[in-house]
Amino acid sequence: MGILEKLPFRLNSPNFQVFLVGFICFCCPGMFNALNGMGGAGKADRTATDNANTALAITFTICSLIGAPVYNIFGHRILIPAALCYVLYVGSYLTSNSGFTIATGAILGVGAGFLWTAQAGIMMSYPQENDKGKAFSIFWMVFNLGATIGAAIPLGNDWHNTSSEVASTTYIGFIIIMAFGAFLAFALLPASKVIRSDGTPVSLHKFSNWRREAIEIFRLFLDWRMLILIPLFAGSNWFYTYQFQVYNGGGFFDLRARGLNNLLYWLFQIIGAGFFGWLLDLTALGTRRRRAFIGNTLVLVILSALWIGCIFIQKRFTRESVKDPNFKQISVDSPGYAGYVIEYALFGFADAIYQGFIYWLLGTMTNDTERAARFGGFYKTIQNAANAIASQIDAIHTPFMTELAVTFAINTAGLILAYVVCWTVPNVTIEEVDNLQDGVGAEKMIGGRVETIEDGAHEYPVKSDSYSMEKKEPSIH
Repeated sequence: MGILEKLPFRLNSPNFQVFLVGFICFCCPGMFNALNGMGGAGKADRTATDNANTALAITFTICSLIGAPVYNIFGHRILIPAALCYVLYVGSYLTSNSGFTIATGAILGVGAGFLWTAQAGIMMSYPQENDKGKAFSIFWMVFNLGATIGAAIPLGNDWHNTSSEVASTTYIGFIIIMAFGAFLAFALLPASKVIRSDGTPVSLHKFSNWRREAIEIFRLFLDWRMLILIPLFAGSNWFYTYQFQVYNGGGFFDLRARGLNNLLYWLFQIIGAGFFGWLLDLTALGTRRRRAFIGNTLVLVILSALWIGCIFIQKRFTRESVKDPNFKQISVDSPGYAGYVIEYALFGFADAIYQGFIYWLLGTMTNDTERAARFGGFYKTIQNAANAIASQIDAIHTPFMTELAVTFAINTAGLILAYVVCWTVPNVTIEEVDNLQDGVGAEKMIGGRVETIEDGAHEYPVKSDSYSMEKKEPSIH
């Protein structure tokens, strides 16, 4: 055991850097999620929020695809202006100008694309292979602690509010927290200065260039694993529209119940992430391939059970019924509320394990910072293209039950197809990397450690369940 493994705390450790990224997301996307989880971002009329979310998803989609090149060329400092976009968006709700809100939603999509691609590159490539599930847990728990605290702000601020909208002071509180998170990005270190416990730096890359990045992004669309995972990626944010805008924000619950639902949703995200990340790294369950199958099955079973249960709840209200003057909204003291809030809280648990499974599965494909950012960017591109469609399906007043059925179908299809990719998960990831600081053209990376191909100093046997370099996948080379 090296001296680095004995140190209880290091600023340049992968886990601490992942924690810092988690805290930035705690302050920015975490608060955004808390506000969005209120349904209509706390407004009675959800139209502006639906359209802003569509604009956000469109620009988020485009900028996720170019986010990896931006991160690989300019480095982690891109997080600062990206995070400030969240401040601008929430500030728009202090005005009554819906056009301004929609415009800031589009701007936020640009910032979010850059932020989440950088986050994916850091979280998936910095940790050692046996810690990638734990790294997700650290990030997702801290990130969603932000959403949980953010959800507590409107809940406490509006507990005695009898209107259908949150108070303006709620938005001001979010703005202050988000601004702090944006400037916290100054504390992040360059990847070359982050050192794993075995003494190896997480990256030895030079800064990339646009031509190289364009070629590598194009190759992602030739990688059959990325293509077969498209339904899984698409479903990962699709369900937010139903959960936030229909289940919680569709008029079935009053403002107080919506606030409590929202708080418990994000609290259960923390519980789900803590449980699932450690489970995926648990070697007692077998090889990484076996753990991939276990994780996939667990997500499929839990999410399917929740959607089936939700069908019975959805039968209790429609778009038309909630507009009836005689319709009585469910409040925290209404009969049956406990069952409704448990369903919504478990949605949060299921979301955490769904996202965690995707990040962990992508993390088994690479330990390279550049490639991880590209994988994360591709994932976010598909995710947000689908989210844009889901938002507009809701905006055109599609029946609630139809929205539920489509969401259920997409999630099920994505998780079933993911089993094919689970079969390719290696025990040790072997890949070829280039663009390194020492100027050597091609080097072999085994489990995150770089070994020069030319010197042939070490030979590493590849087990039958490893995804070998010799398979010549386009995204690997």
